Amino acid sequence: MFDVRSFSAWLRPALVGVATTLLGLAAGCTYSHGDPAPACDISTETITYTGVISPIFDANCRRCHGSTVYTTLGGGNDFSSYATISSYPQASLLGSIKHSIGYDFMPKDGSKISDCDIARIEAWYAKGKPQ
Repeated sequence: MFDVRSFSAWLRPALVGVATTLLGLAAGCTYSHGDPAPACDISTETITYTGVISPIFDANCRRCHGSTVYTTLGGGNDFSSYATISSYPQASLLGSIKHSIGYDFMPKDGSKISDCDIARIEAWYAKGKPQ
């Protein structure tokens, strides 16, 4: 026999969980101003160290990996210049910023950098690390 009370006792929390998840996903799909996030079209961008990569590192990495703090805060990894970043092993850098298993997740004190910025760093490596 079907018991309506036990079914509704199960259904209500399940619906609340689904609604909460959907609202969370919808909130994550907006840009900081409530507008949709701008398109990330790496194929049309000119990606250079000076124009694109250095600002990404300024915003996400250099508070720990800058020239004056990398020995104390950055585990000895200096990302303060083109020379130091471009000589760093690509697999290690990408593994860390992508939060891949087996790598230290970076940045340590924040969430993963945007997928678009990760794609820009990958494209920069693929294009021979233009300055």
